[in-house]
Amino acid sequence: MMSPSLYSILASMSLAAAAGTVVHFPPSNTTIGDLGAVFNAASGTNGGYYTTSMVPDDDYGAYDYCNMPHTRSREYVVPGGYDLQYVELIHRHHKRTPYASNTFPYEDISLYCDDVKTFYYGNPKNGVSVTSIWWKNYQDPSNPMTYYKNGFNSTCQFPQISYAGLEDSAQHGRDLWSVYGDKLKFLPKTFDPTTMRFRVTSNVITSQVAGALVRAMYPNLDEVNVWQQLGSADSLQPGYSCPFADSIRGAYQDTDEWNEHLNMAKDVFSQLDQISGVDPTDDGWHSWFDHYFDNLSSRLCHQLPLPCKISNSSDCISEQLAEQVFRLGDYEYNYIFRQATNSTLYSAARYGAFIAELMSHLKGKVAGIESNIYRHNIAHDGSISPLLGALQINTLRWPGMGSEVIFELWRKEFSHEYAVRVLYGGMPLVTNTPMGTLDMVPFEDFIAYLESLVGKNGELVYQYCTSS
Repeated sequence: MMSPSLYSILASMSLAAAAGTVVHFPPSNTTIGDLGAVFNAASGTNGGYYTTSMVPDDDYGAYDYCNMPHTRSREYVVPGGYDLQYVELIHRHHKRTPYASNTFPYEDISLYCDDVKTFYYGNPKNGVSVTSIWWKNYQDPSNPMTYYKNGFNSTCQFPQISYAGLEDSAQHGRDLWSVYGDKLKFLPKTFDPTTMRFRVTSNVITSQVAGALVRAMYPNLDEVNVWQQLGSADSLQPGYSCPFADSIRGAYQDTDEWNEHLNMAKDVFSQLDQISGVDPTDDGWHSWFDHYFDNLSSRLCHQLPLPCKISNSSDCISEQLAEQVFRLGDYEYNYIFRQATNSTLYSAARYGAFIAELMSHLKGKVAGIESNIYRHNIAHDGSISPLLGALQINTLRWPGMGSEVIFELWRKEFSHEYAVRVLYGGMPLVTNTPMGTLDMVPFEDFIAYLESLVGKNGELVYQYCTSS
């Protein structure tokens, strides 16, 4: 617990001075942030995939929203002359059903998840034995409210990791083991809870992913505890309150620059609303493309047809229109987390608690007081995006399913020199900071950059989020 004296120090700090340590380096100019290209149908998917988890090896590394490229043995480069000391990774969960809030009032197809069991039960460590309990959704036709604006007629949870998503989760685990187990011989052959931690958020889909991923890494492991922070202070999702961050984002999403793309997209919204049945006055669906993006991408990633109008099955959302939604989604994420001038400050505040924890782990390892060698965090796009924003990736596309950021701490052989490598999509992360590509960056330089975001011990995050 933070000492009273530290509380008083933080409370007396100048917020302006704290924010002044964050320097924004604008992203690279690409078609992702160019509205001319965004509204040009010829841009298509900007070279990305939205319909498959399987990308050919010769195109591996391409953007694949359904199953993003991640670290695996085939592409992994072992730096010569260094010994691996510590690994911390964070990745978005894998393919799932859409959230209930992203379904249309009435969907034109049914969804069935009978090929997956979602378990929910408590098992005492000592005492009575219990029956394993799993949930099965159903809709009773005698319930008068069953078919009133209920989205999909379905046996699924919204959300839940799909069968295909569990397969991707398992492959992700096998690929990680191929690097840190087989290639580097870094991870122990038998899971060691004293040196390894798996962590999830309070959202059950991250635990669903963990079940498949951990078993793929350790096939003989029948159960393992996953760590989870208190929701109100969770750094991974994140769940802590930060009005300062919210006000920053609200301000730059209320500018002419942001509103320009929404005004240009009025016809796009109109076409989508006409088919989906979404209320054109619903601000949640029309203040950005998050809802439509999730609905359409969830369908395509599971090889389901694009939606058609309930009253006219021949009036459907076209592939071209879906691609327009995806380009707009990429534009919005790049703007929110990279393009807006205050986006780096926003990310530092919104995701600073996780960054402070990461920094503490790296420092602790160098100091010889950190016992863990491997931390694995399973999170969400709302986790990966501000993290990449804080690191100032050169261009940000919407982090797809399984998006992975890995922090590796290496020590130079026969010395006490340390370096950090950060991998995104299995390759060193390219940033617009003075550090450039984060490939064996001197430890001191990397830590200095993180401290500029959150302070030496995370004190700036506290100041950002508790100042009125």
